[in-house]
Amino acid sequence: MNKSFELTPGRLRELRGFAAAARLLNFSQAARQAGCTPSVLSRRIAALEQAVGSALFLRTTRRMSLTARGEQLLSYCERLETVIAELAADLRPRGGELSGRLCVQAPASYGRTCIAPLMAEFMRRHPQVRIEASYDDTYVDLVDAKVDLAVRVGKLADARCVVRKVNSMRRFLCASPAYLASAPPLNDPAELKMHRCIAFTGLRTGNLWQFTRQRQRRSVRIDPVLTCNDSQAVRDAILAGVGLGIQGDYMSEVLVAEGRLIEVLTDWPISTLPIQLLWLPGADRAPAVRSLIDFLAASLAPG
Repeated sequence: MNKSFELTPGRLRELRGFAAAARLLNFSQAARQAGCTPSVLSRRIAALEQAVGSALFLRTTRRMSLTARGEQLLSYCERLETVIAELAADLRPRGGELSGRLCVQAPASYGRTCIAPLMAEFMRRHPQVRIEASYDDTYVDLVDAKVDLAVRVGKLADARCVVRKVNSMRRFLCASPAYLASAPPLNDPAELKMHRCIAFTGLRTGNLWQFTRQRQRRSVRIDPVLTCNDSQAVRDAILAGVGLGIQGDYMSEVLVAEGRLIEVLTDWPISTLPIQLLWLPGADRAPAVRSLIDFLAASLAPG
């Protein structure tokens, strides 16, 4: 075939018309099957022959047959039809069930703690769905990574995405009882300068910790004794008495309730972070994606 041969929608119409004519060896009957007039079918096949660079039919006053090139192209068309039929069968919901493959991305610790169990439940309900899940704090471009749905914690800057807020994450400063037993007093954010602090590199503000009380806003730049890119490792260091650190409610509220961690500076709360679902425009037209969005939104909603 010519280098310029491309499977455009128009070219596919030409191939379908050619395949019908090649099987029936009758342009009038093939045109009826293709849903067009014989003259339109003739133009389509002529355009296809020009694109292929070879005649596809041998025509005499009594009969019509395929050239060697036509026989070869018919074989290609039949293989293409088989692939399309298999694809349609694979994408079609089986027995009314959802099916298909989804790529989902979520932050590392929040994803493992909160999203992974929900993925398992969703797949239990829809066994024909296949999911590729990635739990990583690295920023992922939905287009480049071919992500169908992303879960993000925090403010976003990607205007290309459709965003649905499903909840908020409360954050708080805490430490272990053992650390606080020998640490200096802590009643004001400014006193953090006298404390051992543990920093999570995933924070948008970095080492600048921000607190708010009514209309007052205080920012303190800490000098961390430990910096870590994994929030679970930060939690473990806090539990071990290394120092103070910021935690999300999903990870450490239970530890506070158990007395293993103590929330400090409760009069100076840290701002909450939105928990949001993101997808590219049009991605939710796929039934499996739409269903997963609604399932996660309901599962992650407050209360």
